[in-house]
Amino acid sequence: MVKTMSSAVHTAALSQVTRDIDMSAVLADRASAQPKPSINTYVLAAVASCLGRHPMLNGRLEDRAVVVNDRVNLGMAVSVEDGLVVPVVHGADQLEFEQLDAAAAAAAHKARSGSLTFEDIEGGTFTVSNLGMFGVDGGFAIPPPPQGAILLVGRIVDRFVPDDDAKPVVKPFCWFGLTFDHRFIDGATAARLLADLDATLARASELRQPVPQGDS
Repeated sequence: MVKTMSSAVHTAALSQVTRDIDMSAVLADRASAQPKPSINTYVLAAVASCLGRHPMLNGRLEDRAVVVNDRVNLGMAVSVEDGLVVPVVHGADQLEFEQLDAAAAAAAHKARSGSLTFEDIEGGTFTVSNLGMFGVDGGFAIPPPPQGAILLVGRIVDRFVPDDDAKPVVKPFCWFGLTFDHRFIDGATAARLLADLDATLARASELRQPVPQGDS
């Protein structure tokens, strides 16, 4: 892992864009859901949905050519006793919300129990690292090669913001930081993904609707 990440630092031209996202809709939808899904599942579902509209972020640089992956295989950074592992939820964009929640929970369990196989950690196209449970507000994550981007998610923090009448109201915000390889992904492309994630999480209840299937 150390050698791989060191290679990423010295090879890729890493840059980052950040955005504070209102999580009100996520918390409201989760409160009404039974059983209650993980907040991280909402993030994973939003990422899986949005990457289809921003395919460059789901790509990689291979022999100086950009390869755009046709499936969204989400890596999930999981903290374990002796470090960090990144199990992969394959075909995350084709999973229903409940399936994604179960797959993410199963992957995290296998990671923490030390039972991951090679197939469980290969083939990732984009990684999400959620450090909110550690009280982290933000940071700088490194995409695991050959992936071109990684999303770091911080904790949810209540913040005073003005409402439509300019009166202060409290809303839960979460910091999102997208690190990307500037050799083939530009800042505007990365910023558009974060804006799409913001809009998608603002409609959190829609993430639990059936996933549209393409023509067979």
